[in-house]
Amino acid sequence: MHEKRFINGLVDDLRPVFSTRMILVAWVPCLLITVLHYRTLAEYAWAHDVLRRLYYLPILFAAFSGGVRGGISVSVFASLIYFPHAFLSLIARDPGDAIEKGLEILLYNIVAVVAGLLVDRERREREKQERLAGKLSEALAEQRRIESQLIRAGRLGALGELTAGIAHEIKNPLHTMKGTAEILRDAIPSDAPERRMLDIHMEEIDRLAQNAERFLRFASPAPSDRRPLDLREVVQRVASLVETQASREGVTTEVTRYDGGEEPVVMGDADQLIQLLLNIAINGVQAMTGRGGGTLSFSVFPERHGGKGYFCVGLKNDGPSIPEDQRERIFDPFYTTKDGGTGLGLSICSRIADQHDGLLSVRNLPEDRGVEFTLALAAGGGNLA
Repeated sequence: MHEKRFINGLVDDLRPVFSTRMILVAWVPCLLITVLHYRTLAEYAWAHDVLRRLYYLPILFAAFSGGVRGGISVSVFASLIYFPHAFLSLIARDPGDAIEKGLEILLYNIVAVVAGLLVDRERREREKQERLAGKLSEALAEQRRIESQLIRAGRLGALGELTAGIAHEIKNPLHTMKGTAEILRDAIPSDAPERRMLDIHMEEIDRLAQNAERFLRFASPAPSDRRPLDLREVVQRVASLVETQASREGVTTEVTRYDGGEEPVVMGDADQLIQLLLNIAINGVQAMTGRGGGTLSFSVFPERHGGKGYFCVGLKNDGPSIPEDQRERIFDPFYTTKDGGTGLGLSICSRIADQHDGLLSVRNLPEDRGVEFTLALAAGGGNLA
């Protein structure tokens, strides 16, 4: 086992030294210089001087490409293959001065070390800058996410207070009107024509009271009972609940198997998260209705932002893309594109996400292949912000 690791490590160390680039700019030129050097006659001393100094080029190229390791590898190789020609006269001999040739071999290696160290230091600095730039980019992206969350939460909070005030002002007169109508109903015979009109009047009062109650629930949502939850179980429950309606509309539901290493556990209120995801799932089914069917996909996956870990639930549908001018507003209260819609569904979903210190976002899939909603919750129940 240890031998295998040693061999694998050795191969990894040698791979940059014998890369295609190194072979072309260092090893091959070094061999060509050596061949020319050995074949040059002794009487051409000037040619030997030139060829002896040409070794610096592949050595420098090797240092620029492979750092100290690359430079030293080629300089040692150049020294070894030049040494016989310089001192042993095996095939031919460089007519230069022995001290000068010895110093030249020494300089090959000194130049390789110095150039390689400079290149390695420059690479480390560049990698450090790239890492810092990457961290800065992540931090800026996380800041934008937090700002978006705070802006949305502030907008929802302000509208919630306004809605609560209006709903209370509406409910009080409705109670009075309903009480008066009940007194009048008792005084009118059941077979009188006015009785039917009074019944309609009371039905409309009840409907207005229900709408006012819905606005109050948006303005003052129930507190979350947050406990450790496995998001896979929540997603499976939502998929089961929406499956019947989806099949009636010709929509297929799919749950992608989670293949992450860590268990996708978050702190959350199961009922509220199911309400959130079910609302989005039903909207997805409705978006695909009348389009010949489609697929509603659920997935759970991990993400990291700003050095923090999150578990996300993704809901994809094959419905039409959301126009850009609408995509930024779909979480706003009372904004709706549906006939007869209240515009509170996605707003309530956003409020639930805020209560869980999470973030609900939406994006159009590439090439108009549908829409994906993503709910991000901090792993283990930490705060997204």
